[in-house]
Amino acid sequence: MEILRFSGTRSLLKPFSNTNILMIILVTALCCTGLLALYSASLHIDLPLFKRVIGKQFIWIMMGGTLATIIFFIQRKVFLDTAYFLYLFGIVLILLPFILGKSPTGTCRWISIGTFHFQPSEFMKIFVILAIAKYLSSADISVSDFRALMVPVLFSLVPMLIILKQPDLGTSMIFFILVFPLLFCAGARLFHIFVILSPIISILTAFNFYTFFIWVVLLILVLYLSKEKLWVSIVLLIFNLSLGFATPVLWNKLRSYQQNRILTLFNVNADPLGAGYQIIQSKIAIGSGGLFGKGLGHGTQTHLKFLPEQQSDFIFSVIGEEYGFAGVMFVLILFFVMIMILLTSTYRLRDRFSSLVIIGIGSTLLLHVVINIAMTIGLMPVTGLPLPFLSYGGSFIITCFIFVGLVLNVNAEKPG
Repeated sequence: MEILRFSGTRSLLKPFSNTNILMIILVTALCCTGLLALYSASLHIDLPLFKRVIGKQFIWIMMGGTLATIIFFIQRKVFLDTAYFLYLFGIVLILLPFILGKSPTGTCRWISIGTFHFQPSEFMKIFVILAIAKYLSSADISVSDFRALMVPVLFSLVPMLIILKQPDLGTSMIFFILVFPLLFCAGARLFHIFVILSPIISILTAFNFYTFFIWVVLLILVLYLSKEKLWVSIVLLIFNLSLGFATPVLWNKLRSYQQNRILTLFNVNADPLGAGYQIIQSKIAIGSGGLFGKGLGHGTQTHLKFLPEQQSDFIFSVIGEEYGFAGVMFVLILFFVMIMILLTSTYRLRDRFSSLVIIGIGSTLLLHVVINIAMTIGLMPVTGLPLPFLSYGGSFIITCFIFVGLVLNVNAEKPG
């Protein structure tokens, strides 16, 4: 009996070796770094600890850690069997804010239950990954067939359009981009992925005549080299040209603040006290940090409140100002190692579903990191995407910990 108990304990601890232990260390380091930055951002706020952002974030981290632990012990088959149901449940959740009514800010992003508020679009990321991973891992699906790829595209397109209507442009972008690494890793043809991606490129490049002209030349070249049927190439070319010419109509559909954010990307000084203010202050904060920063609690941009949304979207700017280049590199190395662990772990996983789940999670985290940091240094428009494990926000931090629970689960050396 003692042997059985020892053997069971040893098998329980076995999943926490190597990859999983390193993953836990990385997540802990990132969360601690984020808590330090939030402590600094709320240093001079005269409120009890657990009513300040650092206290609330600590509670959410504890809740997320508990949830990740529960997810770790659930059999992988449960996620596979319930993937489509969870996806439909998520669609209902992101539609609920429209039924419940707009918030005081005029958006439909949140569900409120008494004093508890959460953003369902964050949890929808998990459900989309699970649904696409289940579909692409099915033995009945041939990923070389273009028609078969339309299902995962729809899985991402439906929530994207709903969330875009909320409106939340940044989060909706994640849903559309997410499908491409999953299709690629599932073995879809590069030409098919290019065809699906080409309409978005046509729209983005059509804002400038020269970029659109270069894109059309590139499109024609790809279609010629692909050796596809002539009628297929002609239809694709006409479709993309039509989207390019329709871009002014799509531009007018954007809200004024969204237009200003895009225009600010090309000339941040065009509206320095309006749309460009956040980016300018962020770049000043990061640049003033120097090599080792100004020190915890000594960031002037942070504590004089020149930097807006410093606890959430621009937490990276706080780290850059107070910990300098060294602090920024520390955070970037942590994220780099995490993404590399996720990518390499897919090669040793035994089943296709688990590999695709890891790819989906890794791609989502990487997109958040790249877009958020590019936003803070003025390389992308301000989209409102938070930084994983560092930015303040209950729904997002809990979603990140659910990702961690799923990663630990599928990486665990246990049956099922």
